[in-house]
Amino acid sequence: MKRINLPKASIATLTTLMIFLNTGICFADVKKEETVYAILNNNGSVEKTIVSTWINSDEKLGKFTDSSNLKNIKNVKGDEKPVINNDSVEWNVNKEDLYYQGESSKKLPIDVDIQYELNGKKVSAKDINGKSGKFKITINLKNNEKKIRKVNGKNRDMYVPFLTATEVLFERDNFKNIKINSGELLDDGKKSSVTFASFPGLKESLDLSKDIEDYLELEDTLVIEGNANKFKMPNIMVMATPKIPELKGIDKNSTLDDLSKSLNDLRKGGDDLLDGSKKLLDGNNELNTNFAKFDQGVKSLDKGSKDLSSGIDKLNQSAPSLDNGAKSVSSGLSQLNDSQGKFSNGVESFVGNTNKLYDAYSAINNGINSASDGANALSSGLSNGSSGVDSLIASTNNIDQVAGGLNNIAGALDESNPEVANQLRGLAGSLNQVSEGQRGGLNSLKDGMGNAVSGANNLSAGLENLKSGSNSFNSNFKALVDAGSTLSSSSKQLSAATNKLEDGSKKLAAGTSELSKGTNQLSQGSKSLISGTKTLNDNSSKLLKGTNDLAKGSNELYKGVNKLKKEGLDKIYKEGNTKLSDIQGLVDVKDEIVKLSKDYNNFSGLNKDMDGKVKFIMKINE
Repeated sequence: MKRINLPKASIATLTTLMIFLNTGICFADVKKEETVYAILNNNGSVEKTIVSTWINSDEKLGKFTDSSNLKNIKNVKGDEKPVINNDSVEWNVNKEDLYYQGESSKKLPIDVDIQYELNGKKVSAKDINGKSGKFKITINLKNNEKKIRKVNGKNRDMYVPFLTATEVLFERDNFKNIKINSGELLDDGKKSSVTFASFPGLKESLDLSKDIEDYLELEDTLVIEGNANKFKMPNIMVMATPKIPELKGIDKNSTLDDLSKSLNDLRKGGDDLLDGSKKLLDGNNELNTNFAKFDQGVKSLDKGSKDLSSGIDKLNQSAPSLDNGAKSVSSGLSQLNDSQGKFSNGVESFVGNTNKLYDAYSAINNGINSASDGANALSSGLSNGSSGVDSLIASTNNIDQVAGGLNNIAGALDESNPEVANQLRGLAGSLNQVSEGQRGGLNSLKDGMGNAVSGANNLSAGLENLKSGSNSFNSNFKALVDAGSTLSSSSKQLSAATNKLEDGSKKLAAGTSELSKGTNQLSQGSKSLISGTKTLNDNSSKLLKGTNDLAKGSNELYKGVNKLKKEGLDKIYKEGNTKLSDIQGLVDVKDEIVKLSKDYNNFSGLNKDMDGKVKFIMKINE
């Protein structure tokens, strides 16, 4: 059965509702108290109603008028006789108390309905009497005093609040294994007593939810079951009073507001909890995804560290050879640097001699040009006559000089440039041939001018060819001189570069020596790295399983929190507000309930100048 926690003061007040109150009436001039005795049939129907009335005052009653609808009124503790006029009853009593009784046909405010079952079948009280088997007695109480009252601007059906106490006595010899749905069961070995307190109609007046009804146990029905041995009708008696406390403890105070605020805080906390668990789930899923990548990276790192270690081992093995090679390179570069100095000096000498040769050949080239010009003039002169023979003889002498000069130059170039020297000797030989030919021609000139002209023309053509070849050679010689200058400049740059290269090789040799030492340390470190990455790889796999489990657990947590929020916190909030609304409804109607209680102060009638009080005792006729 679901229950909610109410403030202690409210619980105490509500509990007080279930206790039969025998409080005294307020002091007034005249008080009237009625005790209504109803004799009931075995099924709860009313057989006879007798009302016992006690009127008292602090002083002698004297002559007064009472209001009563009773029949057969009689004074039970005095000789005074009433004067009855319809519902007006006049008395003249010379004492403080008057006791009288009468009969009533008025419907009781509480109906009692009693049903019997034997072995699962409904039977009458007459038929069950003396029978044995499993029995069931159901006693239902119904409030007949329904009123319409306005609460918070709305009309509501409300009932006069009667606190009832039902007692059922069983002979122990005839009944055993007795069970009840509510109330208290007492057994002294001779008799079994069942007592049941209830507020018929109160739950309808309060309009409470079922949970609150169950919590307050506002039962209107008593169910008794057990085993009967020769069923004997039990003694059944029901007492009722409309008097209840004023319920001052149930008020509009901060307790309900605080409780409502707490429910709102609880719901908000549930929202925050759900949001936090969702973020936790998302974070753990991201962690799981990224850690899977990390784990894969660790595996790659483990493999890479092994490959690195293998490479470092090879490097470590090759480092000594590299060191030796670097030292050899350094030694070779030192020798190269020394040879480079000698080479540079040779280049400088070659460039100087080449320049001198170029200057000498330039003079030869000029002579060839002059000889060519003379040959042309000779050819022209022979055409005009013998006057050109003298000029041609002079030109022949010039050719001899040129040939001699070429032979001298060739002799100077035999060691430094034998190829050019051979070319010059060839050229000088050609000039000698020309000179010899010219002389032969001049000797024959006298014999025949025609032959001289022909020889002059041949000489002119040969000198033109020589002039062309000499000019070409002169151009190539100039290129050779320019190349020598470039070679000299490059040789100087090469010398500087080899100096730097030698310095670098020395540093390289020193570095490879340090590299050899470092590779030893690196090899040791790589082995430690392999050990560390192996440990990391092993633990990473375990941690990956943990992140998977964490992700699954976070998912389960989120589902659980979501379920807690929807089925727990949201339901508590909803039902809690419903309960608070019910309790607030109790606060709203409690004044009307108390007023109905106070207003129901008589059964047969009450004079307006009297204070009244009434209680009911209903008993099965044995």
